[in-house]
Amino acid sequence: MRICLFGAGSLGSALGGMLAKNNEVVLIARRKHVLAVRQSGLRLVGDVRLVARVEAAEDLQGIAPPELLIITTKAYDTDEAIRQCRRWVTKETRVLTLQNGLGNLESLRKWLGSRAFGGTTSMGAALIRPGVVRVSGQGKTVIGGDLDPAGAGMIARAFSSCGLQTIVDKNIYGQIWAKAIVNACINPMTAILGVPNGRLLESPVIERLMGTVCDECGQIAMSNGIRLPQGSMKLRVQAVARDTSENVSSMLQDVRNGKRTEIDQISGAFVRIGGLRGVPTPLNSTLAAMVDSMSRGEVVGKG
Repeated sequence: MRICLFGAGSLGSALGGMLAKNNEVVLIARRKHVLAVRQSGLRLVGDVRLVARVEAAEDLQGIAPPELLIITTKAYDTDEAIRQCRRWVTKETRVLTLQNGLGNLESLRKWLGSRAFGGTTSMGAALIRPGVVRVSGQGKTVIGGDLDPAGAGMIARAFSSCGLQTIVDKNIYGQIWAKAIVNACINPMTAILGVPNGRLLESPVIERLMGTVCDECGQIAMSNGIRLPQGSMKLRVQAVARDTSENVSSMLQDVRNGKRTEIDQISGAFVRIGGLRGVPTPLNSTLAAMVDSMSRGEVVGKG
């Protein structure tokens, strides 16, 4: 299968490197990363060790349309990704979002309808330097089979054949919301405190606070008619923090690097939806304001 990773930073590159085992892969990425990949290949280190020879480019000019387009940009760049890809894809192209936050799949389906697939992945990845990505746990990938089960199955088989644990789930909105809840409980806390994920569990006070944030997010999901996966979301949050204990969240990385964070698409999304549904969101509102202020350089924190 010909696969394009659009917005291939750390996660997109990690996925692209693994998918290159059995597929023709092209990365659309930033200039320094593209030049390094072209010169020496894409190197994955950590839990996955390989050097993949993949095509890499800064834009779509001269790139043949793929069978599968995977969007891995930051959530705030989804509309721009759609704008760039709108005239490029063909009627045979399926598009998959594996982004953080809420609202990405809705935007893609306004564009492509049933050819747009939602997905989640718990793979941990960090860009060490241009051309080199550290993989800290392959995790599990879920592909949405709600509108096109056959297409979802095809995508899942492509992932699985390359060693990526992948399943199809018709309740993809529940999966996306569950991941967003986990992110809302973990990422802002790590960004504010300046610690890896696992350190959050070392403080009973912070652990209780995460649980309360989880409750608030769960109430918003329920008010919006979302059916979350079975099992306790609080236990899921704790398990993710524990399983990714050494990971530095993408939000903390962005704060440290002075970059824009996805706080508006995670905590901010819960605030907006809660407002529409009449659900109070004091904790998500507070976390969103604090991280936004830090990312603007208005306050100085440990991050």
